[in-house]
Amino acid sequence: MFCSKCGTQLPEAGTFCSKCGNRHAHAADMAAGDHAPAMHGQPMPFASMHDEIPDGVRGWSWGAFLLNWIWAIGNRTWIGLLAMLPYIGLIVAIWLGIKGREMAWKNGNWKSVEHFNRVQKRWSYWGLGLVAIAMVGIMAAVSIPAYQEYMNRSKARAMEASMQSLATDEAADGELATAASEPGAASGTIDTNADDLPASLTTVAGILARASASDDTRVVTLDRSALFDGEDAKWQFPVRSFSLSEGREAILMASSGGRGNSCETLFFFLMADRQGVKPTPMFGTCSPQATFEQRGDAITLRIPGVTGESSVVLSDGAVEEDGHLLAMNDMNDPSK
Repeated sequence: MFCSKCGTQLPEAGTFCSKCGNRHAHAADMAAGDHAPAMHGQPMPFASMHDEIPDGVRGWSWGAFLLNWIWAIGNRTWIGLLAMLPYIGLIVAIWLGIKGREMAWKNGNWKSVEHFNRVQKRWSYWGLGLVAIAMVGIMAAVSIPAYQEYMNRSKARAMEASMQSLATDEAADGELATAASEPGAASGTIDTNADDLPASLTTVAGILARASASDDTRVVTLDRSALFDGEDAKWQFPVRSFSLSEGREAILMASSGGRGNSCETLFFFLMADRQGVKPTPMFGTCSPQATFEQRGDAITLRIPGVTGESSVVLSDGAVEEDGHLLAMNDMNDPSK
C-alpha cells in the first residue's frame, strides 16, 4: 500500500504514514470496526497512489518542455510525441512543461515522491544542459566570423596606414623642388644613374612616386594609384619636373631596364595639369645621360648616342626627335 497523500509505501501494519503522518484509509476502517466485505465478497480497494496527485508532484517541468518527445518516450507519456509535428510542436512542448509531471506520475512506477522528483530533476538538468550547449554553439557560429571580419578590417587599416606613412616619408625624403611656377630659362644635366634622383614629385596632378606593387615589383603611382600596368611600367621612374604656363607641368620620366644590355635608358614626358597626366611617346639613344635647356614652354634635351648627339624638343605637348615629330605607337607607348 502507498500513502494517498505523499505516495510513500506503507507497511501492512500501522495507522499513520511514516513520511507525512497521514492516517491511511485502511487503518481508519480497522479502527472503526468496519470489516464488512464489499460486493462479491472482496474488500473495498483504497485509492491507488496514482489516482490522486500528491503534494510535490505538480509544477513546471523543464525536462518535459526542453526535451519534449525524448522526455515523453522516457516517461511513457506517448502523447508527448506530438511535439515532433510541425506547427503544433511548440504548443505541445509548452503543454508538456505544464502537465508533464502529473502525466509522468500517473504513467510511471515510482517508489515515492522523492524518487519521482529525483528522476525529473535529472531530466531538467539534461534539458538545460543541452540548451546551454546549443546557445554556446550559436554564439560561436555568430562571433567567430564577426571576429575574423574584425581582424581582416584591422589588417587592412594597418596596411593602408603603412602605405600612407611610406608615401609621406618618401615625399619628405626624396621630393625635389620643382621649377618656378612660371616658365623661364633653365639648363642643366641629367643622369638617370645618379643617387639623388627624387623618390617622388609633388605635381599639379598629384603626388608622383615610385612604390612596390603586390608582386614586389616597382611601379609609378599617382596619388597611390598605379599610373601604368604594362610591362615597361616596372622600370619607370621620375627624373625632374618643368613648370609650364597656365599651371601645367612637363615631368621627365626615364625607363631603365627590361630591354637587356643593348639599351640602358629611354625617356618620355608626362604632361600634367589638374585633370591628370598624359604621356608622350618614348625617345632617346639608350644613353642614361642628357643635358636640358628650357626657354618658356619649350624644353630641349640633347642625348649622346653612338653616331652623335640626338636633339629632342618638347613644345605644346608634342615631341620632335632630330626634327621628326614622334607619333604614339605600340613600340614607343610607355603605358604598354
